[in-house]
Amino acid sequence: MKLEGFTLEDYSDFCYDQVGGLALSVVPYVEGFNMTLNKANIDVSLPEFVAMAIFSTIMTWLTVFSMFGIIFFINSGIAGLVTAFMFALIVSIIAAAMFYIWPILTVSNRASVIRDMLPFATMYLSTLAGTGSSVSEIFSQLSEVDEYDEVAEEAKKISRDIETLGMDVSEALDRGAERTPSEDFEELLRGLEHVITTGGSVREFLQQRSAKLMDDYERRIEQFADQLGLLVEMYITIVIVGSIIFTAMSAVMSSFTGFEPTLIVTIQVLLIFFGLPLISAMFIIFIRGMAPGGIM
Repeated sequence: MKLEGFTLEDYSDFCYDQVGGLALSVVPYVEGFNMTLNKANIDVSLPEFVAMAIFSTIMTWLTVFSMFGIIFFINSGIAGLVTAFMFALIVSIIAAAMFYIWPILTVSNRASVIRDMLPFATMYLSTLAGTGSSVSEIFSQLSEVDEYDEVAEEAKKISRDIETLGMDVSEALDRGAERTPSEDFEELLRGLEHVITTGGSVREFLQQRSAKLMDDYERRIEQFADQLGLLVEMYITIVIVGSIIFTAMSAVMSSFTGFEPTLIVTIQVLLIFFGLPLISAMFIIFIRGMAPGGIM
């Protein structure tokens, strides 16, 4: 994660330098969160991540209290300072909660991406295995295909464990299965490890697994098509027809109520030019979130 030369690792190092001692005292209570960071592919250690959370929370409170404390104190005196203190406390609690939610959401998102890309990646692995390439070679080649997104990222870690850290293939696959956020990919790696241990055919295993994953993928697409048809009907009924009925009814009702015509027109303009585009954008985002990868 990088922004104009300043990386997440740089920020975590800076935070650890500031509050590292405090972070280390908290780490024993959140040891289980380390696996979540690994599955989220957040490349910082647990003490550094805790330090980021603590330092960012403190700075959030200081910033919010400094800004609003001055404004509220000028307007309300001591009572304003108390209000600013409570407001800053609420905002800082939200900031701290975001450090807990962020990795969990990232894990969920990565698992979804891997699930969608895995049928195609497994088919690619099967093709490579058919050429006589070793397991370490097929994962190394998979890691270079950016189109497979998070699957390629997981393959890169497995390849690194084998080629750089000197692990044997079975150990690298076992470690990859432990840190992946996807249950499907974990099953693939566990199965591949078993095939290698028992001396089975890697090519046949990958062919069978790719066929199963592709069947699951096709089934999800069929389910999505059914859901999409229902959602389109809802969109037409609620958004399009509903807006037409609202516009007509508001024009009629304006003659029976005491509302100014200009107010009715303003509401209609806001609905048509702002409300409908906003609802449509939210609908599109919702559909994209439901859609299996590869058909967006």
